[in-house]
Amino acid sequence: MDSFAHGFLYTRHHLEIDPGVWLDGSGKYIDYPNIPRTIGAVMSSKQATLLELRESYYLDDVYLMLEVTSVDAHNRNIAMEEQEKKAKQ
Repeated sequence: MDSFAHGFLYTRHHLEIDPGVWLDGSGKYIDYPNIPRTIGAVMSSKQATLLELRESYYLDDVYLMLEVTSVDAHNRNIAMEEQEKKAKQ
């Protein structure tokens, strides 16, 4: 193993997921231990890949993508709440 790979892996945080906890639905949300939340959110929302973030986008672009994701999620939640209210009537 070369020294770069060893050093890289040595400094990474362990991803602690207990399958017994989350399989039954009683688990808690976890955070990305080795990735900034902004990068994780953009990648998770499929707005950009890690390669695209590294080579094509500026930090301003990342925050614009996060804004779009946040507004869309909020509007989706409002629409779902309105549908639930109508269904109960």
